[in-house]
Amino acid sequence: MGDKHSDIENLTVQDFMIHDPLTITPEAKISTTELLMLKKKIGGLPVIKNKKEKQLIGIITQRDIRLARFALNLESPNTSVRDLMTKDPKVVYKSDSIKKTLRIMFENNIERLPVINQNNEIIGLVIQQDILKAIYSHLN
Repeated sequence: MGDKHSDIENLTVQDFMIHDPLTITPEAKISTTELLMLKKKIGGLPVIKNKKEKQLIGIITQRDIRLARFALNLESPNTSVRDLMTKDPKVVYKSDSIKKTLRIMFENNIERLPVINQNNEIIGLVIQQDILKAIYSHLN
């Protein structure tokens, strides 16, 4: 059991991250963004400055959209990602430990974290469910 525990302790974000994740720009319409997430079966998208500069500026999730729709009665077709995205989201680096990553997720009640490089460019996405599935498999 000790070996399994130490193996998990040595895991990093790089071991779990989705490389080159789908992204969206702040100008995108919420209706288009929601449809894209439903089609691709994903719960959220990193928001980048523009297609050329992959600098992370936010994150938009299906939960953000649902909350805006029901709590704020938001139905405007002109609503853009910029209006609803979480600005300056929590992030991790590919060398960060899984322990640190899970701590950030649990303490902030978030399920996905953008992975950035030193230039604040998105290079990946790490999802809590993927980490937990791998740890569960590893322990069995």
